[in-house]
Order: sequence, then C-alpha cells, then structure tokens
Amino acid sequence: MSWLTLLLITKIFVTAILVALPFLFGTKSMLEATTGVSAKSTTFFRLYGMAITALLVGYGFGIPVAENHQFPWGVVSMGLVSNAGAALLLLQTSKPRSTGFWLGTFFALVAVALAISMSAPEHALNKAW
Repeated sequence: MSWLTLLLITKIFVTAILVALPFLFGTKSMLEATTGVSAKSTTFFRLYGMAITALLVGYGFGIPVAENHQFPWGVVSMGLVSNAGAALLLLQTSKPRSTGFWLGTFFALVAVALAISMSAPEHALNKAW
C-alpha cells in the first residue's frame, strides 16, 4: 500500500465518520447545534452530507490508480481544493478546541499532505511499509 493510498483511505474513513454520516443521519437539533445553522427541515443538511459522500467516492477512485503506480492527479487536485477550502473556512470561523477547529486542522493536514504528494508524486506512490 502506498503513502498516497494510506492518505486517501484515512481521509475517506475520518470524513465519513465525522462529517458524512452525521449530516446524512443526525437529528436536526444536533446538526443545528453543531453548525450554528437553523433550517426548516433537514434537507439542507442531508444535501451537504450527500455532497461529502460524492467527494468520498471521488477519493475512492484514486486508490486503485495509485496502487497501479500512477499518480491520480485529478483526485489529488480535487482533494487539495476541497481540503484547503474547508480548512480555511473552518479555522476562520471556529473557536479553538471546538469540533470545527479540530476538523479544520484535520483538513489542513490532509491538504498539506496532498500538496506534498503533488510535489513528489514518485515518493507518494512508494510503499508505506
């Protein structure tokens, strides 16, 4: 398994558990409290959860490409924009030690790792162990 594959799997797993599933199945009151957004129905939250799930499917398509020793430029570019943007927004608007702050930090670390992988794709495709 390559370093890039390990990064993509980690990104998919953490984001699915901490973002996609709560937005798809969380209660309206819990999602409103977590996000600070009020909504008449859960549709807004469910749509966001579905959009995140679609991104995770995109990340998944990068795994077999990386395991075939080819760099998945499209997937990594998508991930860099998505994670850097999410990190900037969350870190600008979240209080220290809040859920948003920790998610923003995670997304920032993923963005940095993806940027590093783009600068040295041959190393990103090396075996992680």
